[in-house]
Amino acid sequence: MKDEVQHINLKEKFRGYGYKYTEQRQQVMEVILQHWQLHLSSDDIYEFLREKGLNIAQSTVYRTLVMLERIQAIRKVDLSEGYTRYEICSHEDRVHHHLICSQCGSVIDLHSNLLEDLENEICSKHDFHVKNRCFKFYGKCKKCRGQLEDK
Repeated sequence: MKDEVQHINLKEKFRGYGYKYTEQRQQVMEVILQHWQLHLSSDDIYEFLREKGLNIAQSTVYRTLVMLERIQAIRKVDLSEGYTRYEICSHEDRVHHHLICSQCGSVIDLHSNLLEDLENEICSKHDFHVKNRCFKFYGKCKKCRGQLEDK
């Protein structure tokens, strides 16, 4: 049901921006929704679509990502890897940060008021207004730390 609601909202958003909500664009968004926790790159999305047996051009994936970002369905995530990943936007979603495993590359979304409180304190102290922020914490996830202990 949630996916149906998501697609109805996307159709409306696409129409609001003068775009058509085609089958290929729907398939791109479905891959993003199915693998939301992975913060996929455009190449990852393309490969998932190919694995599903869909004949879709990589340029179509790129253009769809640009449109999805423009209508604020997704946003770019820069994890300092030399390429862009994407994550789903939602109205309930506040700015969040990421925990990145330096061994397996997994990404965990971090929602914490502690960082917001710290930002407010710093801005107040320096009379500064933040327009954008991104904290990235690098380390090893529980799974990778467990693998080291097993050896």
